[in-house]
Amino acid sequence: MDRYAKILVVVLLVATSALAATPAKGQLIGLTDEIILISKGQNKKRQVQMQSRLGAAPGAGEVPFPNDPGGRGVGIDHQANPAASTVRFRGGTGSALSALSAPGAQIVRSAAPLGVAQPQIKGEELPPPLYGPLELPKGDVEGPPDGLTLDACIERLARYNPDLRAKAYELPQARADVITAGLRGNPFYFLSANDYPYAPYSQTRQGGIGYSVSVVQPVDVNHKRAARTEAAQAAVNVLEAQYKNAVRLAIDELYMAFVDVVVARETIRYAEASLAGATKRLETAEVQRKAFAIADPDYQDIVIQQYAASIGLERARSQQIQARHALSVILAIPPEAAPRLDVRGAIRDSGPRPPSRDELVDTALRVRPDVAAFRLGVRRARADLQVNRKEVIEDVFVIYSPYQTQSNRDVNGPNSVNFSFGLLGTMPLFNRNQGDIRRAQINISQTRVALESMERQVIAEVERAYLEYHSTLVSVEQLEKTVLPASERVRQGIQRLYERGERSRFDIYEAQRKHNELVRQYRDAVISHRRAMLHLNTVVGRRVLP
Repeated sequence: MDRYAKILVVVLLVATSALAATPAKGQLIGLTDEIILISKGQNKKRQVQMQSRLGAAPGAGEVPFPNDPGGRGVGIDHQANPAASTVRFRGGTGSALSALSAPGAQIVRSAAPLGVAQPQIKGEELPPPLYGPLELPKGDVEGPPDGLTLDACIERLARYNPDLRAKAYELPQARADVITAGLRGNPFYFLSANDYPYAPYSQTRQGGIGYSVSVVQPVDVNHKRAARTEAAQAAVNVLEAQYKNAVRLAIDELYMAFVDVVVARETIRYAEASLAGATKRLETAEVQRKAFAIADPDYQDIVIQQYAASIGLERARSQQIQARHALSVILAIPPEAAPRLDVRGAIRDSGPRPPSRDELVDTALRVRPDVAAFRLGVRRARADLQVNRKEVIEDVFVIYSPYQTQSNRDVNGPNSVNFSFGLLGTMPLFNRNQGDIRRAQINISQTRVALESMERQVIAEVERAYLEYHSTLVSVEQLEKTVLPASERVRQGIQRLYERGERSRFDIYEAQRKHNELVRQYRDAVISHRRAMLHLNTVVGRRVLP
């Protein structure tokens, strides 16, 4: 029922009451139930309920359970308590863009977080060719000078990402609720005609028909409007923190997509190095074949290695296109421009070391927006408690009838014109809003517990990300400085023994296979370390690493 329909119902009720009552003062008193009913309806309408694309608002008093069998959930729009995070953890690294779900150091991607299907490009899904020499590419390529840097990608994400743009509309809507909460109550008016006789009035049956015009103005004597405005503003503050957290999670998803493109480019470099080595071996084998210095099975095996390296390069190029498409979706780049999308960034760690574990934990607890949302949620819960306490005393209604007249025409008497005024209110003897007040008090305690849980979760996330960063760093340094040089010396030594006839070609293949596995392990360690660097930024809530 809309506002105008409610007004029409009230007018009909007023008219019915007026016809049944006698003096005008009795008509005013008869409006008590209708006026209070409408007033309460408007008060409920002004109460702000933050139910949006950003999820459950901390401090709003939502039910923290997904189901409510046979209970309060029926017919009531409750939301899940944000303290009960829906994020699931596993052993690897990753992220999930679920607005208002705090990201952990290891998160299972159960769905495309930006609302689109994205190819999942990971280091272990881009293996080098299984055959042929897999050489380490020289140096570290950052990409074309005109490629998108990580900072440029973050800026474009904040401006053009459709999911974030849709979430951003929640903020002006919430600010509009603040305006609604601060509106004053409109006055009521009614027109009445009373004392209509069944038979005409006469000298023996005296009387007169009365007409009146009355205005009823609700007066907020307990400052409920100010309390509702404060609660609505507190809800806006929570929503702003939630939006910042959605941006943080979107940036984390961008980190992964950005690294996927860099990884795909690096994989192509590995594949090209492998193909170049296999091609060089094939050229040498062709010379040996013409001189009858190599057996035909050995020659055919080298040809197969060259084919396998070529297939690996084509696969790496295909996966690079997939990674570019995934990044273009996040950045809202047209699909036709995705194959030409390139980024500028290195895969290896060339930045300074992060601060200590304690400094990172302190920073995360201070700046992470999801933690801030719960702190603001406690304030919002207190503001809601104040609103419920103010609701104990209803509005007082000032009633003023500037025009009342009684027609005495039927008895040949003069008409009488007068006015009246009065006050209308309720006495809080029985209903003092005890249930809602108690519920608001419990909601404050619940939100505080959820805040403590969130802080413990953040500490655990930072610790896991910090350990992951250092473990991958140690793996990269050991492989790069010790293991790979030793493996290369072993491979070259077996090659020299084979040339002197002291080892068979199977020994060479086995040495090459072991070296390939170490090169692949090194490449995966470099990729994991780069992901760990960016993920540490996410869990801290600030760019502490490049």
